[in-house]
Amino acid sequence: MKKIKNNISKIVLYLVLAVSSFTIAFPFLWMISNSIKTKDEIWAMPPEVLPKIPQWINYLNVLREGDFFNYMWNSTSTAVICTVIVLLNSAMFAYALVFIRFCGSRILYMLILVTYIMPAASTYIPSYILISKMGLMDTHMGYIVSSSASIFNIFYYRTTYLQINSSIMEAAKADGAGHWQRFWRIVMPLSIPATVTLGILSFIGNYNNYLWPSLIIKDKEKYFVSMGLKAFFSGYGAYGMEWGSIMAACCVVVVPLILIVAFGQKWIIKGITSDSGVKE
Repeated sequence: MKKIKNNISKIVLYLVLAVSSFTIAFPFLWMISNSIKTKDEIWAMPPEVLPKIPQWINYLNVLREGDFFNYMWNSTSTAVICTVIVLLNSAMFAYALVFIRFCGSRILYMLILVTYIMPAASTYIPSYILISKMGLMDTHMGYIVSSSASIFNIFYYRTTYLQINSSIMEAAKADGAGHWQRFWRIVMPLSIPATVTLGILSFIGNYNNYLWPSLIIKDKEKYFVSMGLKAFFSGYGAYGMEWGSIMAACCVVVVPLILIVAFGQKWIIKGITSDSGVKE
């Protein structure tokens, strides 16, 4: 009887997981399907899952007319630079909060938490003014400078570092290792899963960012991929008529994200399931 109950529980669990997975994947599958359909097939009722004749020309139109390789390069290169800077800044900041005792450290940490609950849009006006005064408007450097810190990353790293066995740090200190050596040779190797997880999340966030870049970048040659996608959509007549090409453009721009998640999912799972990736 107990075995039957266990089997029923597993079947229910698998059904719930299958339905949840399909629900999450459906928008992406719908986008891929529509990217190779004609306009009439997209609007057909009842909708057809697959087209009668795949319209691969939609992808050719995107690559020929959309300049998406340039947009993807702008987004990818900028996101990589921002991610490296943010990870380094956040890791060192969190190290100071956890392993260096100084006056006002608790107050500083509370200020970080208060800053974290503030909406990001509330910082746009002061950031815009600062970037303007620095002469970095309409440049990728302006975006990089304004995106070189992350409160979430600091909080995540701090939580990770608190789980490191204190005896390891004390032993390294007794052997004469300074803060810089302890940071690079002990703390960072122990927090590799957390670093990879934060790196992927930071890259995706910067790659997909739209609102803030659209405020400071006006030159079309410097557009990020989200801005280029909006321009491509508007170019087909705002609520557009060529939905097959628009869906093909959406498929093209998510390729780097799919590759990153595919190669990094092992580290993401490890970072979540193994005590934030730190082994004592």
